[in-house]
Amino acid sequence: MNVTRLKECLVYQLPMRESEGLQIPENQLADRILIIGSGNLECMVAIELAEQGKEVTILENSDEILSDCFASAKRVELMKKLEQLVVTVVLETTLIAVKENQVCLCNQEGFEWFLTVDTIIVSKNYEYFQNRL
Repeated sequence: MNVTRLKECLVYQLPMRESEGLQIPENQLADRILIIGSGNLECMVAIELAEQGKEVTILENSDEILSDCFASAKRVELMKKLEQLVVTVVLETTLIAVKENQVCLCNQEGFEWFLTVDTIIVSKNYEYFQNRL
């Protein structure tokens, strides 16, 4: 993985510990990863992790991914890679709680469900998630 990209993110291993948010070596990332947000950075991280065989889910609270590069040819390229690698994308949904190795998600209709994950990755610039912990 491009270490520079991961340095732009906070990485949380579940269950949460006092070391939350600290950088974890790439070889210690678990297999089930939730990435919060779907911008260019998050999608590139998702692609690189999926290429390593990780089970990656992208969580986006809006109805569209890669909204930070709508008019770019890069968007089409990233969308194709996400599809080829079978990265799961969950739209119009937010994270409302973290419990042990599960996250509770809620869509815009109010339906809640749990997703089992080992690692959560979020951009350092994404304050909304940081306030949820």
